[in-house]
Amino acid sequence: MSRIPSLLNPQQADSQQFGEHNTLNDLDLDVFLKLLINEMQNQDPLNPMDNSEMLNQINQIREIGSTDKLTATLDSVLLGQNITSSTNLIGKDVKAISDDNQAVAGTVTRVTIEDGKPKLQLDLSMKAEPSIDSGEVGKGEYAYRVVWQGENGNLEGIELSGEDAVSTMSNLSNYQSVQLRNLPITTTAKQIYRTDSTGEGDYRLVGILTDGKQSSYLDKSSDDARSETRQTLPFTKDPSFGVRNFKISLNNVSEVVNHGT
Repeated sequence: MSRIPSLLNPQQADSQQFGEHNTLNDLDLDVFLKLLINEMQNQDPLNPMDNSEMLNQINQIREIGSTDKLTATLDSVLLGQNITSSTNLIGKDVKAISDDNQAVAGTVTRVTIEDGKPKLQLDLSMKAEPSIDSGEVGKGEYAYRVVWQGENGNLEGIELSGEDAVSTMSNLSNYQSVQLRNLPITTTAKQIYRTDSTGEGDYRLVGILTDGKQSSYLDKSSDDARSETRQTLPFTKDPSFGVRNFKISLNNVSEVVNHGT
């Protein structure tokens, strides 16, 4: 039993064999040794613990602590790499799926850290673009109004007219529809109204989005297919309505668009 007295003195065992802490994984072995001593004091004197069994227990503690420390280290390295990759995308155009499950394309304006993960931030203005997707939209220029009922009960909305109207006139592409992008988040349904191909006249209903989070709408309607419902009521036009913020996780970026130099 000559090997037992050194273990009965935890401070001596710590200083002589392990130091105050195990330098490999910074585990406090004092608690472990006290438990080990208690086990030895209550062991069967006719069948005492041998050295190999005691060392096996210590090695198990070391292995567990080392694994935890390695995991934490790898997590830190991965976070650093993701932050670097994310910040390198600032100013770049990307195509991605946002955290609210919307397909987006635009310029990364900044990066934030949320719940220990980097998030790409895109602040995108609502716009309408001609599209070659199948539809019955004729050649011409079209103005749009997107309106909804605000939280205060008043009518709010955005108008794309004049310089912001969309033209489907082209000798190079056969545009048949119009894609509206980056629509604002609303708590109520959004109604989409459009002029005829002259870009003037009545705004008549072409679509309703019941999901307030939906960010896009593809208008395929011909002038004659528009509803008889017209948008005539005044509505609040706040510049902030026309800009929508999207948050994107790095692994949800599908493409980085390079425009060349």
